[in-house]
Amino acid sequence: MSDKTVMVSVKGLTKRYGKVRALDGLTFTLGAGEIVALLGPNGAGKTTTFKCLLGVTGFDGSVEVNGVSAAKRGKEVRRQIGYLPQTPAFDSGDTCEEVLQFLADVKGSDPVRAGELLQQVHLTEQRGVEAGRLSGGMRQRLALAAALLSDPPLLLLDEPTANLDAENRREFLDLIVELRNEGRTVILSTHFVDRLGEIADRVIVLQQGRLALDATMEELRRAKQPGRWYTVNVNGTEPDVLLDALKGIGIGAERVTPVKTHFEDMLAAALAAGSQEEEEPK
Repeated sequence: MSDKTVMVSVKGLTKRYGKVRALDGLTFTLGAGEIVALLGPNGAGKTTTFKCLLGVTGFDGSVEVNGVSAAKRGKEVRRQIGYLPQTPAFDSGDTCEEVLQFLADVKGSDPVRAGELLQQVHLTEQRGVEAGRLSGGMRQRLALAAALLSDPPLLLLDEPTANLDAENRREFLDLIVELRNEGRTVILSTHFVDRLGEIADRVIVLQQGRLALDATMEELRRAKQPGRWYTVNVNGTEPDVLLDALKGIGIGAERVTPVKTHFEDMLAAALAAGSQEEEEPK
């Protein structure tokens, strides 16, 4: 981290909803120009973490984006963040170009960027197509263009490929890599493990609001823990697909004991470096 600009600094982040702790003392630091995969089962705190980074909800602890406090200067922080929700909403009757021009006016961005961004997300030919007629993959690429209107250094992408097929997922992830290569920091909340080994620089795993793992992909590949086994869950996912994905992050089939429970739990169990470990079978 010493050779990188700190883009996100989180210290002791705690968020309570009544007596429930949605986040419990999270601490991590992200450098500029990283793709970070934010993983964990439903209810682990991924979306709540995004809300805290955006400064749209109160919390205890410290959150800074590019050196700016999200708690004290939330509006300034949000100008540095491009946010893509899981289900973006557009006026279905507006064309792609009209959608971006309207949002550019709202954000005070240069309207010229609308055309440039449509080209960047490969929607130039659809610039005159109404948003309601776009495929799911095209809608997500339009939403990504909208998130980029203010040219933010940080992108928060909340399950952007959840409803896409494999081909559209691949195209979208390729765009994310291009954005990282431009120097942007990308935090990608996802439950897909395929291609993580190719695109992600870091993995952060949350379990019940706590930090279960924070490691670079290189650290995961190099990790050698011969006495540990991981419990993973297929729940409808083809075992070969799952095992190939795990190999991509350095966990071989000989280290995996498949069981049929929840797929989301598999993510944390397989990636959390022993947080769900069992004794090695005799």
